[in-house]
Amino acid sequence: MKKNYTVMFLLLYAAAIMGGLGLSNLFDSAMFVGTGLGTLFLVCAIVFVGKKQKSSKTQ
Repeated sequence: MKKNYTVMFLLLYAAAIMGGLGLSNLFDSAMFVGTGLGTLFLVCAIVFVGKKQKSSKTQ
């Protein structure tokens, strides 16, 4: 059984954005770091969706 990591990366995306917002009062660059991590997780989710679609076309 192949694992689908897309949902996990989407949840990590939301958590990174919320973490950046939540910690913005404590750290000056928290929102910047949260947005950067969120973007990274979103790109990972897109890559895994592309891999899944590519593998389903070949079968």
